[in-house]
Amino acid sequence: MDSKSTTKVFPGFDKLFWFIEAGSRRPFRGEMALGTDVRGLTRAEVHPSHPVTVEWAMGSAKPGEVMWTTHGEPIVVSDSVVQLLRSHGFTGWSLYEVSVRDKQGQLSPGYSGLAVTGRCGNIEWEQGIEVPRIRPAGIFPVWKGLFFNPASWDGSDFFMDAEGAGYVFVVEGVKKAFERAKIRNVKFESLDQFERSWKI
Repeated sequence: MDSKSTTKVFPGFDKLFWFIEAGSRRPFRGEMALGTDVRGLTRAEVHPSHPVTVEWAMGSAKPGEVMWTTHGEPIVVSDSVVQLLRSHGFTGWSLYEVSVRDKQGQLSPGYSGLAVTGRCGNIEWEQGIEVPRIRPAGIFPVWKGLFFNPASWDGSDFFMDAEGAGYVFVVEGVKKAFERAKIRNVKFESLDQFERSWKI
């Protein structure tokens, strides 16, 4: 099932968010089968003909509603999360079949791989704003903001950059829906607050 993109007015970088693992309480983390094109899966550019195997790698013995993998990028979600996305009519995503096994090797049904079909242009790293940060060893600069050309956004609720940097972005509506539903193991960082320590 593919959701359809829809053009919207650009909301501003403070209303767009990086969709990322919360990284708390050692949640279930899976490992995909060797040879899997994980970036292609996440970007909806690879369409597997059979379910992709996801086996327990570390953390909790049982998978939760949102599962991340040892590869970083692929996102696996439960049927309840899929229903949440559908009920809100969110766009810019599709699903692929997965076969998830818990720590004991038992099949855990009710999961799908989440692929992102929405797009924006390349990340414009040079647009980051230099800001001083006080560290124990002194004052060091960071570069703030994860920006792209607003006109390049296709209006999707889930989207990734064209060059494939690996970031999954969402609109504020997705953030609020996940928070209201108390979906764990995911957090949202506004793009205007994103910080990096390297200069381009």
